[in-house]
Amino acid sequence: MNRREVITLLGRQDRRVRRIGVLMSGDENDPVYKSRVSAFTQALADLGWRNGRNVQMDPRWHAVTPIGYEALAQELVGLQLLL
Repeated sequence: MNRREVITLLGRQDRRVRRIGVLMSGDENDPVYKSRVSAFTQALADLGWRNGRNVQMDPRWHAVTPIGYEALAQELVGLQLLL
């Protein structure tokens, strides 16, 4: 493969950033939840998805009651309009 072919292939790579909305029922400072998010982020990285590079994670936390989930879900769905 010559230099021109390599440059052409690099130029054709998909540069879109995917978005992942995550609703978590817990306190974002809780070590258990932090470890879960970390494990999820690491699993994505193992598959080639890097937060801030080719994927954007948008976590939303709600520690009190499940009632607030609807508003948080609507907020996450509204983010797609910003793309």
